[in-house]
Amino acid sequence: MSKNCNDSLNEILNGIYSTTLVEKPCKIINIHSQYSVDIEYYDNNETDYLYKVPVKHIQTSKAYVFLGLNVGDRGTVRFFDTDVTDYIRGSSKTSEAVRKHDINDNAFSCGFYPSPEQYAFPQGDIVVGTSSGGVINISGNNITISGAGVTINATSVTLGEKTTIDGKVFLEHTHSNGNDGNPTGAVI
Repeated sequence: MSKNCNDSLNEILNGIYSTTLVEKPCKIINIHSQYSVDIEYYDNNETDYLYKVPVKHIQTSKAYVFLGLNVGDRGTVRFFDTDVTDYIRGSSKTSEAVRKHDINDNAFSCGFYPSPEQYAFPQGDIVVGTSSGGVINISGNNITISGAGVTINATSVTLGEKTTIDGKVFLEHTHSNGNDGNPTGAVI
């Protein structure tokens, strides 16, 4: 059977698609810093390695959410369309390199786990937790903090209409330390 031009074009496109890097599942195998890791990634059922991969954290110019990295953490490695070397160094100029979807232009993003390794997340709008049980849960206008110990470092804490701490209900007031170091405030 002879090939037509559509068959030839499909072969060419499939060859391009199979070599274009976009994003791959991976696992951290070594941590250089919270901004640079070595990973193993999976491509066509084969394991390969990348070294000193930049880490993408959740941050803006005014805030951040920090998740400490550990060997064994999973995520994805994303490959950029063009050279990002100058961007990573802090330059606003565009790189003059002509490479596209190159294996050297990448970033690690955490959190893409296979189903058997995923947490059973508690209900809530925003939940921050650890594997050892510490949890901050924000649901609507309710905030619950739980853990073996909770420390609040502040010169004063203002409690709402009815705030419960260790089973004790506090009335609306400002809670601060007196001169003797003992807490003051109304408890019912």
